[in-house]
Amino acid sequence: MYAYLTKNKRCVAVLLVTTAILGFVLYTRLIIPKILPVPEQQMNLALSGVQANAEWEPVLRSFGGVDMLLVPTGCFQKGTTLEQLEEAIASCNSYYGAFGCQQSFENEQPAHQVCLTQPYWLDQIPVTNAQYWLLTLGSPDSAYPDLNLPVQSITWQQAADYCEMRNARLPTEAEWEFAARGPDGLIYPFGNEYDINLVTLRKISPPPAAQIPEGASWVGAMDMSGGMGEWVADWYGLYSADPTTDPSGPANGDLRIVRGGTWFAHAAYFVRTTFREPLPPETATSSYGFRCVRSIPPLNFFRRIY
Repeated sequence: MYAYLTKNKRCVAVLLVTTAILGFVLYTRLIIPKILPVPEQQMNLALSGVQANAEWEPVLRSFGGVDMLLVPTGCFQKGTTLEQLEEAIASCNSYYGAFGCQQSFENEQPAHQVCLTQPYWLDQIPVTNAQYWLLTLGSPDSAYPDLNLPVQSITWQQAADYCEMRNARLPTEAEWEFAARGPDGLIYPFGNEYDINLVTLRKISPPPAAQIPEGASWVGAMDMSGGMGEWVADWYGLYSADPTTDPSGPANGDLRIVRGGTWFAHAAYFVRTTFREPLPPETATSSYGFRCVRSIPPLNFFRRIY
């Protein structure tokens, strides 16, 4: 081996340089967040808050090779209003036909004001198999392992652990819903009128992420209506009518929450922005995945970095 290396110094040198370059590229693409400056006007608006969806223009940046969207501060009605309940019941009645709606919407009510006082970054799409496997060097028992598909068969803890590895976390339920519907309180990420062409449901298998950009939410997040049901951070609990600020859910519980509906859903009411599905945290099926958020640093640090 020594004699071979001595005779092939040039080949060894090329190999070492190539390895170093590849290592540097992987490090800068996957480990160090690549953040371009956010325009000052947009940054100020993110910090001061928005009162309507139309006030915001999506801001996309790459963190370690993962595209994320800036979500500004603001207030919104969390949960389903009485008027919006009519839309849900109509969809449910249509689904069950002569049997009538068999779904209770009690856990979506009462609608109540929630204010979020800190902007945050949200994954543009659910975490994919490629992203998950690259960071964890392993895979869950995905029924659909294609690299471009959202990762599936993930328990709540596996999702939380992955986000932590990215210096991120699971979104709170309020953060997820605000990113999906905004201050306007939309029934679907794209508006108040159901459009089957803008959602991902009634499929026989999960499709690749970001197939319907027209169905994106007001901040630019894709696949929040159907596709993968997404784990959020909170323990499950019923709503209170009281206004809240930066809620993080009950302190403990037995069930976690999945939001957004799934590719296997067969009716519009499953893929509304307010639909909640409580599940045991150890649940892991091909219908459920997740996306991560990153908290914004404190104000003075935020201004210095951005």
